[in-house]
Amino acid sequence: MRAEEAHNFRLLGHDPSAAWGGGSLVEISKGFAYVGAVAGNREKTHGFTVHDVRDPTKPKKVYEFKAPPKIQMHKLRVVGDDFLYVNSEALPGEAGKGARGGFYIFDISKPGEPRQVGFFDMPGSGPHRFGIDNKLKLGFFPNDAPGWERRVIWSMDISDPLKPEVISIFGLPWQKSDTAELGNDPTPDEDAKTLHGPPIVRDNRMYCAFWGGGVAVIDCTDQRSLKLLGHVSWTPPFIGSTHTACPVGDRPYLVVTDEARASKKYWDSQFMWIVDIRDEANPVPLSTWFPEREKYFDREGRFGAHNIVEHIAADGPLKDIVFITYFNAGLRAVDVSDVFRPREVGCYVPARADGQREIQSNDIATDEHGRLYVIDRWDGGMHIVEYTG
Repeated sequence: MRAEEAHNFRLLGHDPSAAWGGGSLVEISKGFAYVGAVAGNREKTHGFTVHDVRDPTKPKKVYEFKAPPKIQMHKLRVVGDDFLYVNSEALPGEAGKGARGGFYIFDISKPGEPRQVGFFDMPGSGPHRFGIDNKLKLGFFPNDAPGWERRVIWSMDISDPLKPEVISIFGLPWQKSDTAELGNDPTPDEDAKTLHGPPIVRDNRMYCAFWGGGVAVIDCTDQRSLKLLGHVSWTPPFIGSTHTACPVGDRPYLVVTDEARASKKYWDSQFMWIVDIRDEANPVPLSTWFPEREKYFDREGRFGAHNIVEHIAADGPLKDIVFITYFNAGLRAVDVSDVFRPREVGCYVPARADGQREIQSNDIATDEHGRLYVIDRWDGGMHIVEYTG
């Protein structure tokens, strides 16, 4: 048993049933939370759960969807006002052999009662951490493609959510291949050159994390004809698993995370970076950030970066604040106003009950009220907190 650690955060509510205890990605819409499950939950259940969070102090599960055999459904995104896309990704190895890759389309016009209304087939093992830009009415899916080695960007017009249209397939030039096999993910090595995602668009630029292949700056003025402008990779000497690349407000910098992996922890790798993109053709890493290693490194489970709230405010009270999940170090708030010296301004590590495995804060989302929804990968479910800094 361990008490919560909280600095500049306040716990509002907790639902341990989210994703059967162990979740991946979370999305919030119209007062409901949608949580994709990973196999880290004790029931080894794949699928997703839905929670009424209109009263954040009393969240409650109202729906669950269990995945069919061979697939995981741990990545999901709200599309427009009334739809939810949920990935159909093969389980690793023999368990996923013959799986149907692609994504499910659910009608969520009645938020607590999702109804499947479609399925979009994709080749190979199926998409991983995809992104949706509802303003642009575009979706960006990391997926295998003929003629490419490992996952690349599938851009789709989703103006009609029921009929997504592929408008481009694009990867790093060195991913082109005449012999690549499809389905050679979904568990890539740390140094594999493969799109992880989600690609994030600001104005006419797209920013992408390519796992062991570094970070790309892409001209997306014409979404049907993407052009690589700049690229930087730090693998080697660092381990890789580059997860997310997100612009800092309207400033010429990126926050980039390298995901800590399950197999091994690294004292000096897999943390958060700041990358200078003033010269887009020559992105340059400026600084790194990580929480107190001496405190968390030897705790059970992963220690290292994972994901962030995929929007860093350009103005207002949360300007330049990054909310990042750090597995056994919980949720952290980091001020990046000085890009050379990021500094922690808050943390929230949920309490751990007797018999509960270590905290593994995996993902985070926010709602229109500024509340934050933290999803645990193992046993913790969903914690709803507010930032008070």
